[in-house]
Amino acid sequence: PIDPDIDPALYTPSKRMRLMNAAVSCTASGSFLVSKDPVTSAHYIAQPVLEAPPKIPAPNWALLHVKPSKMSRIELEGYTEDLQDSLSSAKTHLQSRDLIIEGAHAQLIVQGLLCAKQ
Repeated sequence: PIDPDIDPALYTPSKRMRLMNAAVSCTASGSFLVSKDPVTSAHYIAQPVLEAPPKIPAPNWALLHVKPSKMSRIELEGYTEDLQDSLSSAKTHLQSRDLIIEGAHAQLIVQGLLCAKQ
């Protein structure tokens, strides 16, 4: 039993491995990876899921080359709003790419486990 009050960041690497093994062994597609049974032709690794970045507007990088010191107050307000929109778009792109990379790493771990069983 895991104490819900313990910060997972404090777990030792061996504790994390035991938790991961327990979680993988509960899944239908991954339970054979942590079992002691040898790999047979009945077992196969799932095809990788290749994800593309989301179809959202790219940040406006041209805003980096603007000279705000020569703008009026109204122009600065519009520039600030444009910067906020562009920064928000950049944040969305980064978050989605981080999730894509995380998913790719998870797939590599599963493939590595299969190779280790052979």
